[in-house]
Amino acid sequence: MEIRVFEVTLVSAQNLENPRSVFRDRVRIYAKVSLGDDPRTEKRTRKDKRGQTNPVWNFKATYTIGKNAVESQDIKLLIRLYCPRTARDSEIGGASVSLKELFDHFSSLPQGDGEGSAKVSYPVKICGKEYSQGEVCFTYNFGDVFVFVPPSIDWGKLCLDGTKFLIQGGVLCLRLTLLAKEKKFDDVPIDAVADVALTASDILTQIKEICDSRRVSVVGD
Repeated sequence: MEIRVFEVTLVSAQNLENPRSVFRDRVRIYAKVSLGDDPRTEKRTRKDKRGQTNPVWNFKATYTIGKNAVESQDIKLLIRLYCPRTARDSEIGGASVSLKELFDHFSSLPQGDGEGSAKVSYPVKICGKEYSQGEVCFTYNFGDVFVFVPPSIDWGKLCLDGTKFLIQGGVLCLRLTLLAKEKKFDDVPIDAVADVALTASDILTQIKEICDSRRVSVVGD
C-alpha cells in the first residue's frame, strides 16, 4: 500500500461575518477540518477568544492519505467555521478545496515557503447564503510516498484468547452468582478475578495494536 502524509495548519481567518445580532463583541470562533464529510477525519481547533471575526488558531492536523488521493477532484479538504451558542453552535460558513488542486499547486512551488510548505487563502462561503465573506488562511505540505505494510495478525491465537476470556468470564459470573445466593461473599475467588482481568487486558492490548496499525485510515487509497 503506497501512502503519504498530508499536513495542514489552520492559521487564521479574516473579515468573517458576525453571526451574532446582539453581544456582537462576544464572538469566539473555532474551526473544524476534515477530509470530505468523513467524521473519522474531523479535527477541531480551540476557540479564539481575542480576534472575534479575525480569529487566529495555528492549529495543525495530520492525515495519512493514499497515493491516488491527489489524482482526482473527489477528495476535498473541508474547513467549517463555527460560533459557540448556548443551545447549539451556529455554523458561519466554510471553504473546500480538492487535494488534487492543493497538490498541483504545491508541486509547482520550488520549496514552498522555504520550510517545505505552501500558504494559501480561500474565501469563506456563508452558510445558507449565495455569497462569500472573509477568507480562511492555512499552510500545508505533502510528504513523500512510501510503502506501508500492515503487520501480520495471528487471528487463530486472537480468537483462542478471546474464547478463553469468555469462558473464564462466564465461569466467574456463575460462581459469583452462586456465592451471592448463598451470601458467601468472603469466598469470592480474587485470584480468578485477577486472571480474567489480565487475560482481558492482554486481548484488549492486541486489539488496540491491530486498530492502530490499521488506523492509517488511508484516505483515497
